[in-house]
Amino acid sequence: MAALAGLTLAASVAPAAADIIIRDRQHRYPVIIRDRTHRYPVIIRDRLPEQRQVVVEFVAPGQEWANVLIDGRAVFRPRTFNRREQIELEPGAYRLEITGFDRFETWSTGYLDVGRDDSNVIVVTFSRENGVSVSGDPYAWIPDATR
Repeated sequence: MAALAGLTLAASVAPAAADIIIRDRQHRYPVIIRDRTHRYPVIIRDRLPEQRQVVVEFVAPGQEWANVLIDGRAVFRPRTFNRREQIELEPGAYRLEITGFDRFETWSTGYLDVGRDDSNVIVVTFSRENGVSVSGDPYAWIPDATR
């Protein structure tokens, strides 16, 4: 307990004049190395929270041409040979719209909420007849209400 309390206390104390403070440009957290007072250097790091990317794979079975738009941007256009596409998204909610070839025929619209749990791969399968189905996180797809 005393050792843990000492580390906690050292983390909250302002650096002394004899301390060397190095700022890591890539990770942007301070590293304090104490000289002459300890036998081994003490390194204190304030880590940034880990930002993980979620892999979203779109699969278009069949032969229909379509457009996949996320937040109004076209990210995937399944045509004859490219029927699968993987993209990486940061955790959050995205507006997903799946349309036919000319974008006037809307197949499905809704929200894709990724990164809510521990799943880091989500597979979105879509077609005109069957709509959208999601694997990996069953609550990731939130469709718009039908009229």
